[in-house]
Parts: sequence; C-alpha cells; structure tokens
Amino acid sequence: MDDRLKDIFADEPTAMANEKKNGKTSIKVIAIITAIVIVFSVCGFVAGIVVGRNTGINEDMPLMIEVYEYIKKYYYKDISWETFQEMAAAYFAGSLDAFSGIAASDGATSTSGSIGIQITSSLYNEQIISFVAPNMPAYSARAINRYDDNNVLDETFDPSNEVIRMREGDKIVSVGYKFKDSEGNQKYATQRVENMSSTNFRAVLNQYADFEELVYVVKKYVGRDENGIDLYADGYYAFEIRKTYEDTMKGAYYYNYEGDVGIIKYTSFDRDTDADFVECIEQFVRDNKKKLILDLRDNGGGELTSLQYIAQFLLNNPTAEALPIMNLISNVGYGKEESEIVSSSAENYFNILPDAYPLSKRIKDFDIVVLTNDGTASASEGLIGALQYYNGTQIVGTTTYGKGVAQRVFTLSNGQSLYVTNGRYFIPTKSANGTLEWTVTIHEKGFTPLEENIVEDRIADYSMDKCVQRAMQIFGY
Repeated sequence: MDDRLKDIFADEPTAMANEKKNGKTSIKVIAIITAIVIVFSVCGFVAGIVVGRNTGINEDMPLMIEVYEYIKKYYYKDISWETFQEMAAAYFAGSLDAFSGIAASDGATSTSGSIGIQITSSLYNEQIISFVAPNMPAYSARAINRYDDNNVLDETFDPSNEVIRMREGDKIVSVGYKFKDSEGNQKYATQRVENMSSTNFRAVLNQYADFEELVYVVKKYVGRDENGIDLYADGYYAFEIRKTYEDTMKGAYYYNYEGDVGIIKYTSFDRDTDADFVECIEQFVRDNKKKLILDLRDNGGGELTSLQYIAQFLLNNPTAEALPIMNLISNVGYGKEESEIVSSSAENYFNILPDAYPLSKRIKDFDIVVLTNDGTASASEGLIGALQYYNGTQIVGTTTYGKGVAQRVFTLSNGQSLYVTNGRYFIPTKSANGTLEWTVTIHEKGFTPLEENIVEDRIADYSMDKCVQRAMQIFGY
C-alpha cells in the first residue's frame, strides 16, 4: 500500500499527528478520491441515460415510482420496494400472453397418493368427473348408499346386490370428510360443492389434502336426450374412497375395445409417460388390433422429445426414418429468428425403452382416429398436424385449443423462473405442386373436425361416449 494512503486507515491519534505533518498531502489524497467518485458518478448517470433511452425505463420508471409512493403511503399493508418490483415484474411478464410469466422458485407441494380421478368444471361450474383411471381406487369403488332428492337415505338400496360404480360424466354434489374436533373426538362432516367454482372446489380438497379417505356424493350421468340436455339417474350415490400409495396415476391407459379396435387414452407428453404409452402400444399389438382410437381430450401437451418418440409409433412411415413433424421458428435474441425442424425419433431420450417403430410397418391396414376437445393443446396439436399430413387422420370431437407457440425459461436472480414465449410452430402441409411446405400455424385457431365429426358431448364412459361411437363409424362399424 502507498505510504500516503496508509494514514487514511490509521488510528485517530496517529492520523491527527500525521495530518499536522502532512496536511498538504492529505488534502491532495482527499481531492483525488473525490475526483474519482465524481467521475464514476457521472459515468453511471450517463450510462443510465443511455440505457433509459434504449429500453424505455427512463420514461416508465417515474410512473412506477409514483404508483409505489401512493401504495407506500396509503396501502393498509407495508409493501417494500423489493416486493413491489417482484409484483410489477410478474404482472408485466404475465400480461404478455397466456403462456409467458414468472413462476415461484419453491413450487407447489402436494401429498402423495391418489384415488385416480380427474375433475373438471363446465360452463356452469358443475364438478364433472372427466376421467377415472383403471386399477385405481375410484375405478373399483362401489356406491355404499343412495339418497333421494331430499337427502333421505334409501333403505331399499343394497350395495351388495346393486353394483353402482363412479364413472366419467358423473357430477359431484358434495364431499364428506373425517376430522378431529378441538377435544380430539372423531367427527364427520359434508360440504356441498355442486355449482361451486373450480377454484373453490380445489380449495375444499386442498383443505383436506392429508385425508386418507373421502366420501363423494354424486349424481349418475346417463347421457343426453335428443335436445342435447344432460340426463342423470334419480337420486344421489355415495362412494367412500381411500387413497392408495402403491399405485400412481399413469400417463397412458389401454382399453381392449370392440372387434379389431383398441383405445389409448394419453394424458400428457412427458418423460415419465413414455413407458406407459409403450406398454399400451405393446398390448395393442398383442391383442391383434388394427384400428386405434387415440383419446387426446384434455391432453395439454408436454415435452417435445416425448412428442418425437410417440410420433414414430403412429405416423405412416414405410422407411422408419425420421419424418419432419413441425417447424419451430424461434427468436434466439433481439429479433433474430432461426428455423428448427422437429422430426419423429426412434430414440427415447429419458428412459431405457426400446426404439420406437411405425405401427404401420407391423400391422396391415393400420388406421387411427383422434378424439379432441378444447383441452387438446400444444404437443397434442403438433402430433395431430403430422398425423393429418402423413396418415390422413380424421379427428372427432370439438376444436382443439390452438397453442402453436413455445416458451423459453430463464432463472432470475431471486430464484424464480421467467417463461418467455419466443417461438411459433408451423405444421406440415402440401403446396400447390404437392411438396412439403411450412406456412400454416394453428396458434389461436386449433384443429376443427370435419362437420360430420363434430361431436359436442361431455366426456363419458367409453361405452356411452358419442365420440367413440363416431370413431367406430369411421372405421366401418
């Protein structure tokens, strides 16, 4: 260290003595330091002006600060500047589109164990059972009681003789649960959920997330009349269902349907569901099936690599080589766009699974129909586009969601994840001269079935599913 600077860090008596001896030197050092500070301050101010002009912060920040000052002064809770910035950043990112936004770093927690049902809300907020997974507690649950419309127990109902099971299309009316009161006594209560908003219904279940068993009271769905009005059986049925910790919900389920037709319900494109899908495909082949009904209703997509792997099984591909299924045009930075062709793949990237193979090479006259609704999105739509191009596949149901964009994820300094929509997907189509071109995107459009294939019906058990019935007609049944 320079001897002239040592005095700045000396103890006070020594510093005072040295100041008397070297007054001029100390003043000179202080002047130098002051000059350095001023230079850095000016540079920072100039840099701020430049950044402000280039990014718009110079114009936006005063309004942001003005809002914060009002909140700081009048809001009934204390909001720190750091919290305000996080809230403002989250709102800004989330307002860009439906898929951009900021996610918390800790993530959501959930209890293990499942009863194996999925519940959705219709336009009228009815709690409709949209899926009952095979081999799960709800699938085999039998009604234990029946009540009339006045909630009076039907003494004539004998659950040992009259087997009533919970199925798709049924409407949940109330949920019963066990709990302990303040004195530790075991109690039982019910809460009506019919016509409750989906948010409130989830809150009811989350409130009792640690339950071992719940009693669901449902109305049994029996179909629709000629005017499209939903019909339910008389009375209410109670099902007592316990969690299971041995089995978990799968990503794909196989149903040995009529004749040479099999059904695969595929819930999401995910590294953990690839094995489930392969298991279904192998059973489809063992059963000597030729026609496949692929149920993609409420499949919101997932991982791109899973899409590539699944596509290799389903596309008509005589050479078994990779086929282009989508074209991703993405912004790699400051508006610079790059094109990436996404192709089918025989390789599973996440699990040790067999190489994928085209079913059309092993099964003569293989055919496929896809079931869709407004919950069919993203990777599901990418698969549909490829199936229509290579297989001429028909879809049955209603128009798909229309998500033809991709997101990139960034980790922020506070540990949160920022999702930014940075790309668009284009599906394969034929040009006027019959060659492959990439000019069509389904974003905000989706796929709409042919007029004769539009089937507007709530999801119901396959035995009474109008979409399945229409798919069977397409297969010639």
